[in-house]
Amino acid sequence: MGRALLVSAVLLVTLGPNPVTAGPRSLPASPPTGFETYRGYGFDLSENAERKDVGAMATMLRRQLDIVEDAGFSPKVLQFFHSVPIIASEMACLDESAAAACYGSSVPARMSSGVTTWDEVKHRWTNSDMVELAADTGIGVVMLRPNMMRYEQDPVVLHELLHAYHAKLMPHGYENMGINNFYSEAQKKNLFGKDEYVLKNSREFFAVTASIFLAGKDSEHAPHNRAKLKELMPDYYKYLVGVFGFDPDAPGVIPVASAN
Repeated sequence: MGRALLVSAVLLVTLGPNPVTAGPRSLPASPPTGFETYRGYGFDLSENAERKDVGAMATMLRRQLDIVEDAGFSPKVLQFFHSVPIIASEMACLDESAAAACYGSSVPARMSSGVTTWDEVKHRWTNSDMVELAADTGIGVVMLRPNMMRYEQDPVVLHELLHAYHAKLMPHGYENMGINNFYSEAQKKNLFGKDEYVLKNSREFFAVTASIFLAGKDSEHAPHNRAKLKELMPDYYKYLVGVFGFDPDAPGVIPVASAN
């Protein structure tokens, strides 16, 4: 198994970084058999193949990926996002509630998998299977459920990929002091209402607010739109401008680091 070999390599000799904290330090892998590709992303909707709405799901997912690609991320960030596999799984994301999508390191049971190894020349983890590479190195996987169709107008995939951004690209990952401090401020001042999902934890705080900052709106989650976010947390809004390198509300703004 890929994980067994990877763990053995880490225990026996120090070949490189801990795979869980390696972030994007891995060689690009090809989508496994059955995966579709779109704008650099690899996704597998085969579990839904016999559903009548599988075509509509695929169309919706492509629109969701358009939102991500057009949000203004730098080429470096988009390259990282392209390494995160997207997999349909009806029984995923049910640990706490019936979520439409979720991000994490677990993957569904699969018939076969590649082997993750350390490339001593390039100092990166490699695997020809992007799913196993993402799971083994901690890059993570986005899981989608059929009820995602209910949220067609909301930035669902952007939200999940921002979890990956938070975990793997931000300094200190989920322990990032800046995000945690602003989350604590929102809690103490009860800026969004104590029962709002945005205050569930610092991870959801960032994913909700950053997706609203970038996409402009989210009908399901407070503060629902960019203007309200800016009104309630002006200093945090400025922080997000610094994080992403541009203000989406600035007249005629074209992100200088954008890939588009």
